[in-house]
Amino acid sequence: MIVRARGGVRLEVLEGGAALVPRGALVDQAERLRLLVDNKRRGGQEPLRVIAVTSGKGGVGKSTIAANLAWLAAKQGKRVLLLDGDLGLANAEILLGVAPRWHLGHLLDGTVQMRDALTDGPNGMKILSAGTGVQQLSRLSSAQKMRLISELDTLEDDFDVVIADSPAGIGENMTFFVGACQETVLVVSPEPTSLTDAYAAVKVLSQHGMAGTFHVVINPAASEHLARDVFGRLSRITERFLHARLQYLGFVPRDENIHRAVMMQRPLVQAFPLSPSSRSIATLTDKLLHAPAVPRLEGGLKILWQRLFRESTPSSSAGG
Repeated sequence: MIVRARGGVRLEVLEGGAALVPRGALVDQAERLRLLVDNKRRGGQEPLRVIAVTSGKGGVGKSTIAANLAWLAAKQGKRVLLLDGDLGLANAEILLGVAPRWHLGHLLDGTVQMRDALTDGPNGMKILSAGTGVQQLSRLSSAQKMRLISELDTLEDDFDVVIADSPAGIGENMTFFVGACQETVLVVSPEPTSLTDAYAAVKVLSQHGMAGTFHVVINPAASEHLARDVFGRLSRITERFLHARLQYLGFVPRDENIHRAVMMQRPLVQAFPLSPSSRSIATLTDKLLHAPAVPRLEGGLKILWQRLFRESTPSSSAGG
């Protein structure tokens, strides 16, 4: 990065001459990462897909869907990174049956670099574990967030799809992980509390400038008709009160094989590929991965990342 002065205004030239902007207007590393992604992938290579899987509350199958989505994408030959953002809980490694030596905590404290922190997973995927029982990861500091973004920058050419299993709820870690992604899969159960919490999550992300489309998965649902009814209720209220777009992606039927796969520590779609839930997850995965990639937003996510950067600087963090 080169800093220049022009007319009394400090300007930044990003790596590769990607942009020349006022330093105070665009200084966050996440936006630099997106600019680098754009510049590196203009030669005909498919754009990097960065997908968050989130939910308004826990216990709705979010991590199961994220892990199986990653497994299926890798089986299709895509280079996949599964980022376990459910910090301190390490769901991904349990669901996929791997035993990481290093986890996100080791990366953030400088024990290892990003490539060393990754664990080999099934079908050639890579996994960045969230660690188990690591209390200090329950709330990332601004400095830790920026370090993670910087480390992810080094992997941009190594992957086709990054799937972030974000924390449930509406905390700071959730807004950070979902805000870093181009696309969001929102997992919702038919329970009234899940609908309420899902609405709250969409509201918080919208208020932070997350203006993209939320791909909604209903889990579990007895039928397609009931799943679309649940989606319709959530969609109507968000369209009425929020500036957010919801798109029905699919549903997962209630299936005892889901529990069996967890106990086996194997992906559901591998352990029981012909089960109703596996077929549903495979269908919604194909629908998601074969949809056109979402272009980098000029508003929306940029607003969130500028805010996150301001909170990570000494001048602003001192006041908050």
